[in-house]
Amino acid sequence: RRRRRRRRRHRGARPRAMALVTLNVYDIKHPSNPSVTTAVESLNSFTRHALNVGGIFHGAVEVFGDEYSFGYCEHGSGVYRCEPKRNSAYTYRESVALGVTSLSPTRVAAAVATLRAQWLGHSYDVLGRNCNHFCEALTEALGCEGPPGWLNAFANGANKTRMGVEHVRSATEHVFEEAGRAVSSAFRWVASAASFGSGVDDDARESASAHARGASDASEYESVKGSETNGDDDEDRDGGEGA
Repeated sequence: RRRRRRRRRHRGARPRAMALVTLNVYDIKHPSNPSVTTAVESLNSFTRHALNVGGIFHGAVEVFGDEYSFGYCEHGSGVYRCEPKRNSAYTYRESVALGVTSLSPTRVAAAVATLRAQWLGHSYDVLGRNCNHFCEALTEALGCEGPPGWLNAFANGANKTRMGVEHVRSATEHVFEEAGRAVSSAFRWVASAASFGSGVDDDARESASAHARGASDASEYESVKGSETNGDDDEDRDGGEGA
């Protein structure tokens, strides 16, 4: 009887729903200048097919008859839904099959709701957190293949360059700051030791005194130079009045 029950349960079990997942790729479209749109389309065709290095694309994920993507907005989530391949803000280019998902429509909706809370519109960054990055996150949640590398190659490359430049600049500024602190501390220590005559030898005291004399001489030189300049100006004015 147990075997019969197991067989009946097995026969009555429904297979998991499998839905196709598709990446829909768009060209960036200028809202008021068709020539710019045409230029972007031509550039994308060349870099995508001739060079195979990607282009400037907008990506969206289609599943269960809906298309999901991400964009900038000041308030609320940047995740939105539209009819597949008909996003009016862009020009549809092509579709790429990403396999299937075993999630039910209800679980897909739950996954999208979770991403809505995480991907807020004001967090959009054209290089580091754009629509194509969202496609990567959504396909991961769906358990299917991710977008091809060429989709976001331009943004990822530019973002790495930006991060590298910022890192080098920050490291350089830190080195100069530390070096400045070290030099300043050394001079203060030597000068203090020279003043109290302890903890430093005659050569160090002489060096500190020379440094102080150098600063004094420089100040005196600037003062004398300023006086001579003022005197020359007075003579020029006198000569000009005489003429």
